[in-house]
Amino acid sequence: MKIQNLEDVFRYLPIKGEIAFANARGKFQEKIKKQQLKYLKDLVDDLKHVLEEGEEILLSARGASPFTAVEQLTTGAWIYYIKRCIIVLTDRRVLHFPTNYRFKPRDSVAQIRFQDIESFKGKRRVTFRYKNGAREIFSQIRNGKRLVQLLKGLVTTSSTSSQHGGRQHLCPRCVAPLARDRYTCPRCRLEFKEPAAARLYSVFLPGGGYFYTRHPWLGIGDAVTELVLIFLTFVFLLEYFMTPNSDVIQLYLGLFFAAILAVEKLITIYHARHFINEYIPVEKSFNKIPQPKPVSRTGIKEPGFDYEEERVRFL
Repeated sequence: MKIQNLEDVFRYLPIKGEIAFANARGKFQEKIKKQQLKYLKDLVDDLKHVLEEGEEILLSARGASPFTAVEQLTTGAWIYYIKRCIIVLTDRRVLHFPTNYRFKPRDSVAQIRFQDIESFKGKRRVTFRYKNGAREIFSQIRNGKRLVQLLKGLVTTSSTSSQHGGRQHLCPRCVAPLARDRYTCPRCRLEFKEPAAARLYSVFLPGGGYFYTRHPWLGIGDAVTELVLIFLTFVFLLEYFMTPNSDVIQLYLGLFFAAILAVEKLITIYHARHFINEYIPVEKSFNKIPQPKPVSRTGIKEPGFDYEEERVRFL
């Protein structure tokens, strides 16, 4: 759905305006309203699909997804563009949408249930500690201070944790929770990119790991670098073995560039493996399956929705 007018975002999504459009003192500001609607504009379809019955949006914020020290060391400041994301706080959970460098969604979504949060702190860098023992840092968070302020009134650490206990990815087609290191949705059978394939592409195709995980600009840069290293390795080793009385320095140079190429391949494999953790669908486009209606107080599913019927119709 293409949103032309920002006001339409407010019509399509259940936004609690008195909170989302207010400053830290709870006063409405038109500037904040425009910012919030702008952040949510490209997520209208995704949020309409993911939000549960009666769930309301309290705040949205742009930032960077969690990344490792090795990722930052090997990419520098670019990591904040590579890992861009949008965080949406609702009255029930934190929704995490990985995006591209323009903050356009990548068909990937994760949730953090309030009952899974052990503690949290920060402003621009918000650190979450989960009840499963894991810790994650979301960095460069716009509205991070406001996010933490709202979380303080929502998170009760004494509540019982869910079975997962931390951040959990959801299927972008049917919104079913995804099992860690399982790359097929247990409900609708949507397939996701796998680590084994990412390794193969990274090893045998220059820039292949990045192209496979849908990071084309990284792939182009990596492909150029690898092709140059392959050329230099080939030239110096060929010169050494094919030229009589060749200088041993040519052998050393050939081995030197081969070693750099190997390190480059290892870095690509490492990055691709972490991109895979965002659960990237193999299919670039797919029909979304509506969520089942909630179970009534009697324990009987409400009429009008048959999951298997909807799955067959949408697949």
